[in-house]
Amino acid sequence: MTADAQVQGVPQVVAEPPTRLPMVVVPTVALVACGLGLWSWATLLALVWHSPAWVTVPLHTLAVVALFTVLHEAAHHAAGSLTWVNGALGRVTVPFVSPFGGFPAARYVHLTQHRSGSPEHLTPWNTRGPAWTLPLRWASVDLWYAWRYLSTPGRPTAESAEMLGMLVFLPCVLAAVVGTGHGWELAVVYLVPQRLALALVSWCHDWRPRQRPTGYHRMHAERPGRPFYRYTAIPLPRSPEPPAPAAEAPSEFHPLTVTGVRALTGEAVAVTLAVSDGLREVFRFAPGQHLVLRAEIDGEPVERSYAICACPDEPELRVAVKRVPGGRFSGYAMGLRLGDRVLARPPSGTFTLRSEPRHVVAVAAGSGIAPVLPVVVHLLEKSPRSRVTLLYVNRSGNDTLFADELSEYARRFEGRLRVTHYRTDERDPSLRYARGTRPFDSIGQALAISYERYLPGGLDPGRIRGLLEARLHPSKVDEWLLCAPPEVAGPVRSALAEHAVPDEAVHVVHFHRP
Repeated sequence: MTADAQVQGVPQVVAEPPTRLPMVVVPTVALVACGLGLWSWATLLALVWHSPAWVTVPLHTLAVVALFTVLHEAAHHAAGSLTWVNGALGRVTVPFVSPFGGFPAARYVHLTQHRSGSPEHLTPWNTRGPAWTLPLRWASVDLWYAWRYLSTPGRPTAESAEMLGMLVFLPCVLAAVVGTGHGWELAVVYLVPQRLALALVSWCHDWRPRQRPTGYHRMHAERPGRPFYRYTAIPLPRSPEPPAPAAEAPSEFHPLTVTGVRALTGEAVAVTLAVSDGLREVFRFAPGQHLVLRAEIDGEPVERSYAICACPDEPELRVAVKRVPGGRFSGYAMGLRLGDRVLARPPSGTFTLRSEPRHVVAVAAGSGIAPVLPVVVHLLEKSPRSRVTLLYVNRSGNDTLFADELSEYARRFEGRLRVTHYRTDERDPSLRYARGTRPFDSIGQALAISYERYLPGGLDPGRIRGLLEARLHPSKVDEWLLCAPPEVAGPVRSALAEHAVPDEAVHVVHFHRP
């Protein structure tokens, strides 16, 4: 399999730098503290000092609106860069906003609204129907959320279990309170303020934008991951910039000498090519670029592009060639020997990072590791503050290219490179070793920290969406590298688009089967 290393898609607008969040957003934490404090004070007024309802209900309503804002921030992973912080704040606030459902379920339904394409991501329950029913709809929007989630098949088991557990637990608690004769207190302290708060936020965030859109709603629709307190300035829309003209690929071929052929797997080899002193400038390359190799096979010239899997400071070029059934050039390349001459065109391609991103996620499958590996290694060597998460899909360990190199790099960079191996053959021995049955040669090896994980199965849509909603949330990732066949790359691209990852942050290599 060969890879033509060209970035897919041209951005339609000038990219805005991703929103940088601290580990914990202080204004959001302050807001949840104020909301809980106000709610507690209003409860004391109602239950201990027996203040009238017209005093306590507005205070409780205001507290629930503040807690709803925190819940909304946590749903967008805007309460901090730590996933558990967003999860904790969401789970703390959701019972005050609604007794029907859990935080992960509410987050999923709300983010689905953002992905629907509506500029204001309006909730249909709050915007449709006769006018006289709208206040009732606004006050019961959480029931619509629960129905919407329960009618969606295929959600993760843990998420569904939390949703059903909360859907049973909280109503049972409320029923028990009513059964002990405290129904009036429950209504004044909890139910009535909650319904009023839901009606208020539904009017503000759904019905009113439909009548007269505001700058806040436009900003939130365009940048949902930005915290609420950063919406003070609404930038004017920027006009699209014309795409830069693509650089013409060099057309002249030069002979290079094969100085090494190393077996990577039973069906793949690494071919090392020497560059003469007079051609060093011609063949200078950037990580992620590729070579076009040419050979005459059965009297016919055949050309194929192969990613350069060497680093720029190495004196020789190196490409990985994997045998493809029926592939004319791959079969020829597998038979290369020391001293053979191969025609090569100077390096080209734009599979490169924009700057020095703090966190890069790379997705590779099979020989797709070839263009990804030099980009990753070069970044980690030149930028000590950068880190990379690599998701690497293979059938088994015997089919994994550069497996030893990956393990060495993971150890060398001491946690700045973390590799998750997905093995579609669940009989692969590496999966058993990953569960702790691998014997250790020494105590030091047994105590060593491993930055590699092995998981059975492929990188299916459910898995990639789960990662995007947790430790690889787009707010935590600056750029993405993707080099995989369509059956892997397609679902990943779809999931990234659903999570509003801009095209200019995703660098893609196109696969071509010779």
